[in-house]
Amino acid sequence: MTFVSKLAMATVLTLGASALGSAPAFAQKDKQAAAPELKVSEEFRKPAAAADVALKAKDLATADTQISAAEAVAKNDDEKYYSAYLRLLLELERKNETGQMKALSILASSPKTPPDRIKVYGAIYNYMVGAELIKQRKASEAIAPLLKARELGSTESDLPVLLANAYSATGKPAEAIAEVSRAIEATKAAGRKPPADWYKFAIPKVNATGDRVATADWLKRFIAEYPTAQNWRWAIQITRLASPAGAGKTDKLNLYRLMRATNALADRGDYADYGFAAQQAGLPWEAVSVIDEGRKSGKIPAGDADVGRTYTASQAAVKSEGSLETLAKQSAAAKDGRTAQQTGDAFLASGNYARAVELYDVALQKGSVDADEVNLNRGVALRALGRKDEARTAFQAVKGAYANTALLWQASVDFPPLA
Repeated sequence: MTFVSKLAMATVLTLGASALGSAPAFAQKDKQAAAPELKVSEEFRKPAAAADVALKAKDLATADTQISAAEAVAKNDDEKYYSAYLRLLLELERKNETGQMKALSILASSPKTPPDRIKVYGAIYNYMVGAELIKQRKASEAIAPLLKARELGSTESDLPVLLANAYSATGKPAEAIAEVSRAIEATKAAGRKPPADWYKFAIPKVNATGDRVATADWLKRFIAEYPTAQNWRWAIQITRLASPAGAGKTDKLNLYRLMRATNALADRGDYADYGFAAQQAGLPWEAVSVIDEGRKSGKIPAGDADVGRTYTASQAAVKSEGSLETLAKQSAAAKDGRTAQQTGDAFLASGNYARAVELYDVALQKGSVDADEVNLNRGVALRALGRKDEARTAFQAVKGAYANTALLWQASVDFPPLA
């Protein structure tokens, strides 16, 4: 994707104009102390003065002719400085970036430029050069002037965005990610909302580094800014791709559950895969419920044979399981927490979230279970019950292979299901 946002040239031009002040007056004997003392020849003075008059009258054609004449006879630093100054004023009026850069390159290095302006000119010039190189797809060449613009004090909001693009194009993902983060923080500090594309630019690069914690954190930040069903789906897909091998079926199933909780199940494939995953995990109650939901929404077509087989098998399994309360009693008498965990999973799948939490508590108390897996499922049940603080605590307790999924679930606690 192309990450460069539209150049904020209006901002650049405003900054440039405000930095220039008023032009030195050639015919004025009583010059202000702050104005440069210019030593010019009569040959230069005539076209320069005419250009000054034409600019004030907005007669740009005449101004261009007279400035070109002044440039042609400019010999000393004073004359070169003032002709460049006039050229910049003209090109600002004409919105000609090439002409502006030509003038700024002279003003940024002229010994006659007032000290309080030379950095401003340099910052604008280097920013514009870097931006132009980005447009020309010369990313490696753009980095140096963009960094120089920052060094000289440029506060252009697009600067870190341009650098992120340049770093990305030159195989420096860590630097690109850092620049996007800088752009996001600066935008938020200015009271504006960072564009969603900035997150979508950075997150795949963070994911490619293999840092699962950083990836989950970026996804959480993205969802906090843009909690739409479509973005939840995208974030969950990224998390699924980043899931470690040890996460297995539990992680896969809980990511489907998160898609369901955020209304991010999008099509027949989502519902069919979710239902099959639940059935294969020994949770037929959930498979039946999900398939019913998919059919009701019209996402699963009537007469879908594959889904029908999953549904029929799951219905039969539900009937053969009998009462879960019998298993709950057995869990209380068991020597360890494994039966309680399995029964809690069954209650969670059947939608009895309160009983699921109770059984998960028994499982954690008795031990001999994967506490991370139990806490993840326990957090899912607590969230469904609306017990937000307890759900956050449960998700925060999850470490290891399930940590990223838990972090994304934690982010979902404060967001309602989305249409």
